[in-house]
Amino acid sequence: MLSKKFVSATKEFSRFDKFVNAPYLRKDFALEKLPKEASLTVSGLGFYRLWINGREITKGLLAPYISNPDEIVYFDAYDVTPYLKEGKNVFAFLLGNGFLNNEGGSIWDMEKASFRSAPKLAFAFMMDGSLAFEADTSIKTHPSPILFDDLRAGERYDANLEIEGWNEADFDDSSWKNVFESEAPKGELRLCYADPIRIEEELSPIAIRKVKDGYLYIFPKNAAGFARLSLKSEKNQQIAIDFGELLSNGDLNMANIGFGKRTLKGFNQHIEFVGSGKEETYVPSFCYFGYRYAKVMGVKEEQATPSLLTMLVARSDFKHVASFTSSDERMNHLYEMAINSMDSNFFYFPTDCPHREKNGWTGDIALSADYFCWSADLGASLKEYLHSFIGVQLPNGALPGIIPTTGWGFAWGNGPAWDMALFEIPYSVYQYERDPSIISEAAPAMEKYLRYALTKEDGNGLLAYGLGDWCEVDRVSGDFKTPLWITDTLTCIMMALKAEKMFRKIGYKEQEKLARDLVTRWEKAFRKAFFFDGDKVDPRTLTQTSLSMLLESGILLKKEDERLYPMLLDLIHRDDDHFRVGVLGARRLWETLARHGDLELALKLIEQDSYPSFGYIEKLGEKTLWEEFTMEFQKREDGSLEPKNPYYLPIATSLNHHFWGSFIMVFVRYVAGIQINPDWEKEEIVLSPFFPQGIVSASAERLYRGKKVKVSWKKEGDSIFFDYEAPKDIQVRFLKRPDFEYKNKGE
Repeated sequence: MLSKKFVSATKEFSRFDKFVNAPYLRKDFALEKLPKEASLTVSGLGFYRLWINGREITKGLLAPYISNPDEIVYFDAYDVTPYLKEGKNVFAFLLGNGFLNNEGGSIWDMEKASFRSAPKLAFAFMMDGSLAFEADTSIKTHPSPILFDDLRAGERYDANLEIEGWNEADFDDSSWKNVFESEAPKGELRLCYADPIRIEEELSPIAIRKVKDGYLYIFPKNAAGFARLSLKSEKNQQIAIDFGELLSNGDLNMANIGFGKRTLKGFNQHIEFVGSGKEETYVPSFCYFGYRYAKVMGVKEEQATPSLLTMLVARSDFKHVASFTSSDERMNHLYEMAINSMDSNFFYFPTDCPHREKNGWTGDIALSADYFCWSADLGASLKEYLHSFIGVQLPNGALPGIIPTTGWGFAWGNGPAWDMALFEIPYSVYQYERDPSIISEAAPAMEKYLRYALTKEDGNGLLAYGLGDWCEVDRVSGDFKTPLWITDTLTCIMMALKAEKMFRKIGYKEQEKLARDLVTRWEKAFRKAFFFDGDKVDPRTLTQTSLSMLLESGILLKKEDERLYPMLLDLIHRDDDHFRVGVLGARRLWETLARHGDLELALKLIEQDSYPSFGYIEKLGEKTLWEEFTMEFQKREDGSLEPKNPYYLPIATSLNHHFWGSFIMVFVRYVAGIQINPDWEKEEIVLSPFFPQGIVSASAERLYRGKKVKVSWKKEGDSIFFDYEAPKDIQVRFLKRPDFEYKNKGE
């Protein structure tokens, strides 16, 4: 049972200029005898923690799920039978603001949400199949030591306000106030089936450095998660911690994860802790951070030990199901960097970055869905995320650029390349997991979107209504060279092609025809504009991005492919064999080079240590992928990142973004040589390594339908020692390279 009865501790919600403590809540009850079965469903908005008789059983961190409660209200379900006892019992809760009251998201109008309120709680307690009770005004409440909490801004905690035993059954709460009944959210009540957020790893600092106003803690890698503060404090000792990923002049620089004057000092990835004069251990409850560096202020030299601060690396608790390795160590590191960026940016749903925004930008997962789904078992979480697409989609079919949202992102920040996520997610999940239910769930929204896109045509039948080739090299974010009508029209063509396959898979014949007709319609309009006057091409439209997208679009005739591909090579060579694309071009560039037999060139563009490339980032010692290639940087011995050209301002943006990471699929598909269902509609494993020069061995593996699929090879002279492993009930197709002799091929 999912209860519609919500209660709150206060009517006033916390603000930056007036804090309201996170509330404790207690529900006492007595049992004459223990039930055979007992369950509890809970929705704590925005976040909650749950204890039963003093034992915390919260499903995961930041529970239940980050959503717009006007659209979806998430619940978690618990079997509480093992935690009950005869006599006195208590359900105890701590509530946080989460998305319900998210002033730190004001850049995206989240503080203007119609549902903004103080935290609220609903639950239903079932015993032996019958409702025992729901949340009501008999629940007692008291302010907790959390003075302030915000998903992005951080937490403030006063250990002097801790109440010993508050979550135990025998605690005397007679002096506590009663809660009041609050307005229930408008959204659909829904159990959460997404993977919970858990701590995956604990990291100690690799160095501690005294800086001007505190101690800088340096951790082994850039990651997302929490931090554990442990010390013997002094009474009323005030400790503050800032978290970031960039150093300038040897000290923490948080400018790249803020929004200038719009970001208030002390409200950006910030913790404040007031000590009570005893041994303290504190972990924030309702916020998380993206960071590699933490500056601790307010501690004495003898307190600034390695055990003072521990990085708690967290993410959604999905299972990594794939791996890749080769004799090329840089290639291995780049693969790990892409996976680290994925892990840092999956907290229930894929985000863009774990520090500055923490937003579910749809364009980011549209670009990364393929490599995400290769790397991890994400079916449950991505299917849940798709449900949010359905909830937020307007009646006319439009989608916002960020999901969840309170309404921001429809007027700007979206468009075909971002909205493509609605199609890429089910397409990629089905490719690797073969579960058609995700297509069935998304199908009505996909149809609605295709009909919406049809209304956005210009007078020439072209589409140009969204963001373009974002983050093009040497340009800032939205400053791109490739005309928008090219990227948007090609994106819509590819969108419709994928929709056609998906509709056919689930037997939606009318929708399949709609998608096919739109491909024909938009392809005709595109050809007329791009190949004007017969077969001429406007030189101004020839960019690495336009050619890469067109070559991978699936609409070219063989003779057109043969004509355009050399033009792409010419552009690359003119740029001294470096890429000059944004993220839309990058998603297609490596694949088209490898597919046309130029794998070595693709690897050079990816791996070389000269700017721009991913090898250049790796050479700087980074462990994650960056958002932009705006300028060339250099790293000083103290870890500071500074522009190589002293006349440039240090405007490094996010150093932990995943949307460039699709290049690792070139490593998997063409270096190791494993492709899972490349035809998409046909179930088979294709083995086709290219054996690039300079690489003497490679291997990759993935769990597929619960069984291992693996390929490995090693060069010895002109011979290849090759082996593979695959389920016997799955067809395996092996494509030999004619210029090598194969030995020890697996059967």
